[in-house]
Amino acid sequence: MKVAPKVKHSNPSSNEFVFVAPSKIEGKGLFARSSILKGTDVVCYQGPLISAEEGNLLSTQGNRYIFAFNRKFYIDGSVKWNLARHANHSCNPNCEIVKVNSQVYLRSVREIPKGEEITYNYGYSFDGYENNPCLCGAKNCIGFMVLEHHRNRIKTG
Repeated sequence: MKVAPKVKHSNPSSNEFVFVAPSKIEGKGLFARSSILKGTDVVCYQGPLISAEEGNLLSTQGNRYIFAFNRKFYIDGSVKWNLARHANHSCNPNCEIVKVNSQVYLRSVREIPKGEEITYNYGYSFDGYENNPCLCGAKNCIGFMVLEHHRNRIKTG
């Protein structure tokens, strides 16, 4: 399996697999530089490791890039050198989150053609789901960003 290199701080807008560009989903997104094979660790989610308490506080203050690493620690992905922060949510994602040697990667779950936007399921809990609207536009979109097993709890239409 090919593992993506750590993002160099001098160029936070691309690595060998992806580049940042305007997204139809929201704001900026990550896009495949060339075809990406299934099982590729596309990009590492980087940032300072902070306590869960600090992560929750920053999140309530509007930091959208807080990533729960485990129950005790979160990653503050708001740093400019975190390329993965540009990956948008999708109800039909082409990547998933995996932990590799104490790091978090977006790993492709299928082949991704050149130019396709890199997405993953943000995996938000059901509590307060109304506060997390989804704009992905996928055929199976339910309108909210929730964990897969909560999708059937949300009534659509």
